[in-house]
Amino acid sequence: MKEKLTNNLGLKFLSIALAIIGWFMVVDVVNPLVEGTVEVPVEMINEDILTKADLTYEVVGKKSVTVTYQVRSRDRYRIKSSDFYASADLANLYDVTGSIPVNIEIANREIRAMIEGTPETKPGVVRIQTEELQRKGFDIIPRISGEVEEGYAIGATKVSPEQIYVTGPVSVVGQISSVGIEIDMSGASGDVTGGAGIMLYDANGNQQPNLMDEVSLSRSEAEYQVNILKVKTLGLDFQITGEVATGYRFTGVDSDIRSVPVEGLKSVLASVSTLVIPGDLLNIQGATADVTVEVDLAKLLPDNISITKDVPSIATVTMRVEPLVQRNLTFDTDGLELLGASEEFEYQFLAEKANVRIQGLAEDLDSIGPGSVSGRVDVTGLEEGTATVEIQADLPEGFEWVGSDRIQLSITRKGEEGPEGPDGDEIAADESETTGEEEGGGLW
Repeated sequence: MKEKLTNNLGLKFLSIALAIIGWFMVVDVVNPLVEGTVEVPVEMINEDILTKADLTYEVVGKKSVTVTYQVRSRDRYRIKSSDFYASADLANLYDVTGSIPVNIEIANREIRAMIEGTPETKPGVVRIQTEELQRKGFDIIPRISGEVEEGYAIGATKVSPEQIYVTGPVSVVGQISSVGIEIDMSGASGDVTGGAGIMLYDANGNQQPNLMDEVSLSRSEAEYQVNILKVKTLGLDFQITGEVATGYRFTGVDSDIRSVPVEGLKSVLASVSTLVIPGDLLNIQGATADVTVEVDLAKLLPDNISITKDVPSIATVTMRVEPLVQRNLTFDTDGLELLGASEEFEYQFLAEKANVRIQGLAEDLDSIGPGSVSGRVDVTGLEEGTATVEIQADLPEGFEWVGSDRIQLSITRKGEEGPEGPDGDEIAADESETTGEEEGGGLW
């Protein structure tokens, strides 16, 4: 028998099962009281008391309490957290410690009948921290992203409402630098309208979605309308007025801006091709050196046309003024053309060389020589003898004739002997030049 009791595992398990069944039968018959616990969230009531005092609060620690209750063992499984209601009345706030007593109620009548005695809460109070409440107004700033279709630009943007109010703890509102809405304009070629949710931003322009739950907004959305304008590039038309001082010449205009992109309604831009800078801004009267002015191009446009955003509008315009330089052109007299020469006479210059004084820009004068200018002398109506004449020259554009040497010309009738040239025996070259000077010859 001893061996059967110690070695038979089946009997052992059977005995354990019978003991458990017996215990359950006893419990079911006796149905003793047992203790249970549930976690119940605490609702804060009478918040308007703090709101009227321009205060807000934050719960320190847990926002729930542990409710302990007693119930018969057979009913324990029926008890749930939702059967209880826990509240903290802000009217009972103890300012010194920030504590508010927690009141617990059994919300379910049927459950109330099952629970023995009064449930207890741990902890019996909740603690809050109060802070001054702030209401601050913010302009709604539209934040536009995306590129519109080529040849178009973003015009005026209207937002409705233009401002909202943010209410919350001072420490939270202080973290908000701006509020706005985000608008995507990718590929737009016409006006865009719609609505968007209002966002909060810090000082660096970063969204702060975590603050949305800690503040209240007077409005959560805003409507917007974005105008799309046509873009056109206008060349600058410089209208120079005035005359430079004597001995100087205006040589052209330099500007750091030669054209400017503008935007406006397509129908308005159709009639505009250039941007005129008027003469009253570009006056060179009496100038003896370069004249530089700054012109605000934006002020020269009609009201319904504007310079494209982020394009500089101040043009630095320089009107170039250079001094005129005088220089001699030396001609071989035997190559001069005789105008009005008579077939009855022979003509011979008594000097081999003659000068013509011209005036122009130094750079231009470097490129001109006697070979590029034709010289001539007018002998129309001159009679036999010695005459004083001046060279005439056909100067290219940009040059001015100042004067020329007065040279001696010997005129003899064909078949007769007369004064010879500079190498002749009858009239020496020195005597001819001296005679010419006595008669007023020579430019200087």
